[in-house]
Amino acid sequence: MSRRELITRIQTERAYAGHRPSCIIDDYPLRRPNLGDVKPGLLVREPGQSVYWCRQAKPLESAAALGQVDQNYLWNLPETMQAGDLILTALKSTPALVASLEIASSEEPGKLTFTALATFTDPISVADIESTIGEKLPRRSQYLEDPLADKVLESIAELVERPRPIFVTAGACSPSKPAKANRVLGVAAILQRSAPGQPLACEICERDISARPQIHLPQAHQDSLRWEIQDHVDELVLLCGDCHQMAHQPTLQQLRNYAKPACPACGERNPRKVVWGMPAFGPDDDEFVTAGCVMPFGPPSQWECRACKTRYLVAEFDDRPHQAWAIYGQNLQR
Repeated sequence: MSRRELITRIQTERAYAGHRPSCIIDDYPLRRPNLGDVKPGLLVREPGQSVYWCRQAKPLESAAALGQVDQNYLWNLPETMQAGDLILTALKSTPALVASLEIASSEEPGKLTFTALATFTDPISVADIESTIGEKLPRRSQYLEDPLADKVLESIAELVERPRPIFVTAGACSPSKPAKANRVLGVAAILQRSAPGQPLACEICERDISARPQIHLPQAHQDSLRWEIQDHVDELVLLCGDCHQMAHQPTLQQLRNYAKPACPACGERNPRKVVWGMPAFGPDDDEFVTAGCVMPFGPPSQWECRACKTRYLVAEFDDRPHQAWAIYGQNLQR
């Protein structure tokens, strides 16, 4: 099936979204935009060279600074760092991703500059590194012991050459309270779309969002879907706060739907109008449903829910006995 058909299937069959057979995971066709850009030869530690494991607590802002090569960003680095040290930066998203490998150098006494050797735009999970080396990595910033540093660099080189799928369950998209589960998607998107020396721009108004990038998931019912990370990233939009607020404003059609009566079975407010008899015009199947010429006993249903296909009507009580049962939201099945 096509990718769009697969998305539709995941949306309509939540059981499929929650369970992926092992054969799908093992043979999942990875799509990586920059696969092979990182040369494995760079991931080798020279004798006497130390590797600093840098954990950054603000994943989106740190990813923006890495993508732009911002030397003024505040990194979690020790004062004892020396020229020649390697810095392996991991961002505290969920799951955590390795973002870059840099080297410290000094052109003047007491001042260090950092040069990027590799930026991992194709996601590499810290959990996959731990699985490869068979031990846990530190949860705080510190220098790695030489044997551990060599194993970490070797595992990253292996994952660059043979990447593993990373399945992520996206959270609800909200401009006021973004889901922590979506930060990893923003990290990958920012690293892939950033350009060195250029500010990260909102994809709508083109304002600089380097200080506070926001991520927007435009796909309807995106939350709670479990996709491979690049599928999520392809759908994601980087926005400023104002544009993200506007992206969540209701459309004119949504406002019309809010005025329609809610389904008594599932609560959805986007029903189709039920048309009885043989209409002279060809009704729009997206807005109307033709019920036929045989009228039911009692008041006919007025609406059909798009989600659960329940038919219902809206009526008011009065004192007449024959209408005492014609209540609001009566559930009339097909």
